[in-house]
Amino acid sequence: MRNKIFIQTVCLLMTSSVFGQKNNFKIITQDVEHFWEAFDALKTSTDTTKVFQTLVLDRASDEFKVFIKKWNIKASHYTYYLRRFPEFYKTIRKNSIRLINSEDSIRKNVAQLEKLYPNLNHADICIAFGNFRTGGNIAIEKDRNLIYIGLEFHGLDANTYTKEFSPAIQDYVSRSNLFRTVIHEHIHIQHRVHGGKIAKTFNGNTLAHRVLSEGIPDFIAQLIVPHGNNGNYYDYGLRHESELKAKLKQELFSSNYGDWFGGDDALFLNKPRDLGYFMGSRIGRNYYNVNNLKSGDLSALIEIKNLEKFINESRYFDGL
Repeated sequence: MRNKIFIQTVCLLMTSSVFGQKNNFKIITQDVEHFWEAFDALKTSTDTTKVFQTLVLDRASDEFKVFIKKWNIKASHYTYYLRRFPEFYKTIRKNSIRLINSEDSIRKNVAQLEKLYPNLNHADICIAFGNFRTGGNIAIEKDRNLIYIGLEFHGLDANTYTKEFSPAIQDYVSRSNLFRTVIHEHIHIQHRVHGGKIAKTFNGNTLAHRVLSEGIPDFIAQLIVPHGNNGNYYDYGLRHESELKAKLKQELFSSNYGDWFGGDDALFLNKPRDLGYFMGSRIGRNYYNVNNLKSGDLSALIEIKNLEKFINESRYFDGL
């Protein structure tokens, strides 16, 4: 009896240990706090660049330093954007604070992703203000995976003032959704760390590669986080899906991204950017429904080894 109890106790401890390791990713928010400290310090200082160098960049978390270097973030950039978008920064503050205090929600979403995809490789999540250099990004290092979320793109709510933005930025922030972006970037991590044929599937040079590499993470993010902003490209895509589907089928295996992803403003006078994200998410959704993945593993969506086979099995283009 003692042996049985001992074995059960050991098994329980081992299970708890494994669970703890899987959940042991960091969510780094101190750089957002530093940003607002610097913002407040401007009440008594006129040297914006010096303030942000001293209070933000010099005190950056180790995780933020990776993306500061990768995206060449400078203190002078803070000066430029604070002067260009003063009302935006005033009105985003409240929601940015709410978001960095939403760790439980972030962890719950990642846990739900892991439930549907047990092969999940975790990443530490760094949330910061990075001067419109990138909204979401990843870095793969020898001993860790990193995700970066830029709150100037993904920290907005209905009260955030955006009229100072160019049409291109307004279009981008229409999809502002920190929780979905965390999941989206997690899928990019999986594409990279599994390597081999999977990495090749998502890093080829045709439009199909790009559409799936961005669209599959978008669909999975929608699946895990069904609420929040969808973005202009999603709303437009639903209204025009039939014509977009016919157009994409003709261009899918070309090496030209055309007007499916960001580019010259002239391409997007009458439609939103990044419709390739929407179309990839619809292909992924069709595959998910047709192949009855609703109660199972998402590996077939994440670990794609044959691009054309996956598209054919999605049956998205059937009838065209």
